[in-house]
Amino acid sequence: MGAVETAMLNIACAEVGKDLGLPTHGYLVATDSKLVDAQAGAESSRSAMLGALAGINMISGAGMLGSLDCHSPEKLVMDAEWITAAQRLVRGVEVLGTTLATGMFSQIGLSGEFLKLKETRALFREEQRIPSAVIDRSGRGSGPVSDCFARARVRVDELVSRYEAPSLSREIVQEFDAILERESESRGVALSRQTLPS
Repeated sequence: MGAVETAMLNIACAEVGKDLGLPTHGYLVATDSKLVDAQAGAESSRSAMLGALAGINMISGAGMLGSLDCHSPEKLVMDAEWITAAQRLVRGVEVLGTTLATGMFSQIGLSGEFLKLKETRALFREEQRIPSAVIDRSGRGSGPVSDCFARARVRVDELVSRYEAPSLSREIVQEFDAILERESESRGVALSRQTLPS
């Protein structure tokens, strides 16, 4: 899943799908690494970029480790960073009069104090993707050092603590239970009552 050839195959399939006017899907942003490590980051970020540049409509695989054998919530949080960076890359550099800010240049002149201008502050927020605290872009010596995985673990805890389950009617929950029981039984999987939502 982490090989560049896997991304190439997904891109080739997407090209066929686009030529036929079909929506496209690919399994990318995954890794063969068994840990959330440098290999996982490299393979996942590379395929996120390639899939986005290829214009694949839907990409699955974020958060996956070990050739889709397991899922890591920390990797999912980290993959969200690679995915939003890829989406920003695809937007490209827009060359419009407003974003070139030619009026701003004539207003400031050669003094170069652009950070004081309202336009700079507004355009900066639109043009640059600011990552979450999972990505450390601080200067050296600006605080305690932690690795990306530790910061992702903190983010996972924040997201889980804020999660609110959608409210479903009792009838819908019972229907889900029945489907789960039926499908589990058909596959020879025994469920304990604790597995099913109450």
